[in-house]
Amino acid sequence: MKLALDIGNSTVKGTLLDDNNVVVANLQYPSAVTTVSDRKYLNYTSSDDVYIQVIESELEHFPVITATGQRAIEMPDYQEFDVTSSGYKANNMITTALLFGGIAPYLEDHTELKVALSVPIVEAKTIGLMDSYKKTLEGKHRILVFRDNEVSQITITITLAVVINEGQAGFFGMFDTIDDDFRGSLDLLYHHLGEDSDPISEFEDFLIVDIGEGTTDLAVFRNKKFNPDFSYSVTKGYGNLLEDAIALAARENLTIESRKDLQKLLTTTNKRRQERKLKWEGYVRPTKAEFIEKVVNTILKTYGTRDYFDAIIFVGGGFAALTGYRVDGQGIHMDDDTLFIELNKELTKLNKSVGLLFGIPEEYSQGINERGLTQVITNV
Repeated sequence: MKLALDIGNSTVKGTLLDDNNVVVANLQYPSAVTTVSDRKYLNYTSSDDVYIQVIESELEHFPVITATGQRAIEMPDYQEFDVTSSGYKANNMITTALLFGGIAPYLEDHTELKVALSVPIVEAKTIGLMDSYKKTLEGKHRILVFRDNEVSQITITITLAVVINEGQAGFFGMFDTIDDDFRGSLDLLYHHLGEDSDPISEFEDFLIVDIGEGTTDLAVFRNKKFNPDFSYSVTKGYGNLLEDAIALAARENLTIESRKDLQKLLTTTNKRRQERKLKWEGYVRPTKAEFIEKVVNTILKTYGTRDYFDAIIFVGGGFAALTGYRVDGQGIHMDDDTLFIELNKELTKLNKSVGLLFGIPEEYSQGINERGLTQVITNV
């Protein structure tokens, strides 16, 4: 079997395929994990209640039973990736739980698996880390699965692990030819940008900016090849500006349970919550402006001595949340165009320019890395 899995700081998205590249399962679940120290607290009476315990693996893993995704969120004291720290996602206990917890219900014992995963550019540029992670992924992993009132043991043998950086994954994702709705949305976008056809194949020097929950990756391509020397990771994403807003509000004794709850509040249309939403928007506004300034300044660094990119392309769930970038028959729309305005202003100041400046529409932006990883794994 084959697996393409984008383990984001907010959401996990993936595709599980058989050896003939036929889709077995489309995966999407929150990046959340809860540990359970005693089996007597388990409730796995249905197929929706799945717990796992990694009992043998070279990967870093929790020594106890874990619930992942939506099941974890429904339990107290669930864990998320700490976007305020500089810890790596590669070979992280939460990463391992999210990897196996999502796919275990679909696998039989003695499954051989090829996987494609992505890591932030800061990790990809760390000498030896990607090779070490790849070697640790490859091999046997024994998992206990608690489901449907039964406990079973499965052995997963990862025969091939492909690990690329998130910027490259986003770029590959734009070549997805399977999803007609996605292709139609991109064709409409290119039309509104004044292009007669898909312009990507013509780009030589371009930049992919992947704004996630906990990192922002800037992948530079020169002569159509990824250039790590001018590529950067900002160890902040959309989740960080939410955490900063929560910290600001706390100084005035205003609290909210988590950044997931804040993000939900900011997008609510519930009339009863509009006053609360308005109050929280006041705390988010300054942290958003600070984050946009940091992203723009880092984009300027990627130019180096050059004065032109064929394109700057924004992707990622954080970009969608930040701008509300979308396209329809009437044109391109953004709920908040501050990012594009500030970037154009600073480029003009420095006498630098860009041929096309655009983003992946919000309904597809968060899943673009998973599309790219699927392109990778189906071709091995």
